[in-house]
This record gives sequence, structure tokens and C-alpha cells, in this order.
Amino acid sequence: MSAENVYRHFYRTLRLGAAELSDGGGPFGFDITTALEFDYLIERYQCDAIIETGCNAGDTTDYLARAYPNLAIVTCDVVDRYVDLVQRRVGFMPHTYVEKADSPDLIAKYRDRFRCPLYYLDAHWYESWPLERELSLIDTGVVCVDDFNIGNPRFGFDKYDEVECGPGMLGRFIEKIPHYYTNNPEAQYELPCLQGGRRGGKAYFAVGQAHDHLQNHRYFKRYQTPRTPG
Repeated sequence: MSAENVYRHFYRTLRLGAAELSDGGGPFGFDITTALEFDYLIERYQCDAIIETGCNAGDTTDYLARAYPNLAIVTCDVVDRYVDLVQRRVGFMPHTYVEKADSPDLIAKYRDRFRCPLYYLDAHWYESWPLERELSLIDTGVVCVDDFNIGNPRFGFDKYDEVECGPGMLGRFIEKIPHYYTNNPEAQYELPCLQGGRRGGKAYFAVGQAHDHLQNHRYFKRYQTPRTPG
């Protein structure tokens, strides 16, 4: 992995999402530790694409496209002005694909085109919560679920109709996801996080992979997926 590559591109990315996002915008909500986690996973799993669900103003998309020019960067949104903005930001780069689409439709379209995509499931903004449909479509790759309850008050999480974005949601897919990892708030990172405001928790897991590269790395904490009652 290359902390230098992360640093070089992360802080050069414009924070165009600042006006609307509670974290002030920026790649991964301006949390560079997430960028380091992604960099590690991309290298260890030799990911050949990153599929992002929900691009908003494109801060994360722009960072990923510039930091990983050899990977396909696929993203979507359901709002025309975001799609237009992100197409202007990254559309001139031939390895980027920006579409107006519902996120499950995007996953269904692209999931079989890559050997090991890294999915960044971040479409948690509007009334419809597509996470369950997204997870049901993923058969191979590495997955990051954003705004996940990691049980630490410093890290926020989402809730929809009293259903928490947390371990219970993953329990519906226990056969596919028998265990998962979260970001580790106690880990030492190569670069300090300068986000003094909201940070979102992350859940990580690999699907259909021969090796578990998250195990025993300081960035991640392992948990057994709880079985959903009934």
C-alpha cells in the first residue's frame, strides 16, 4: 500500500459536498483513515474496480479516479444535478463510469464485469434504503458499508424506519456474511485524521474470496454476524 499516494490525492480533492453533507464533504467524509483502509484492501485483494453507490457531489469519486487510474471507477446517483456534476468532474477520464441509476440496478449491471470489485455502499440518503437489495446482488468482491453502527460514540450511523444500519442488517445475510469487520477506532494509522466533525462507522467483509486479508490487520476489528431471530 502507499500512504504517500493516498496523502497526495486526498487533500487535493475539492470538498464540493460541503454545503449539504453533515461531515462537510470531502473524500470519504474527509476521513483519511477510510482512504488508507481502501488502499490496503485494493492492494491485497488486487481489486480491478471500485463500484460506489451514491456519488452526491463526487468528492469521493474524484479522489478514487485520480488515486487509482488503473481501476475502473463506477458510480451512480438518482439526482440529475449530481450526475451532471460528477460527469463534469471525472467524465473526461476513460476509466470512469457515471450513471443516473438506482444503486441495485448499477450493481446488477456491473457485478459480472470484474473479477474482484470493491463495493462502497453509500446510497443512504433518501427515503428508499437500497442496502438490503444491494447486498443480495453481491456474490464476489470486497464490500464496505458506510454509516454503520460500530458501537463507538465517535462514529455515526444511519437508521431507516427504526431499522439500524448495523449488525442486525447483516444478520439477514449470515450465510453469505458469517463474520464482518469494522474500522478500528483504536488503530494507529500512517496519517492522522483531520476530520473534527462527524465520522461514519464502516463495516467490511469479503464475499467469494479465497483469503481473508482483513484478519489480523490493525485497521479492522472482527465480529461474528448475529443471526436474525426467526
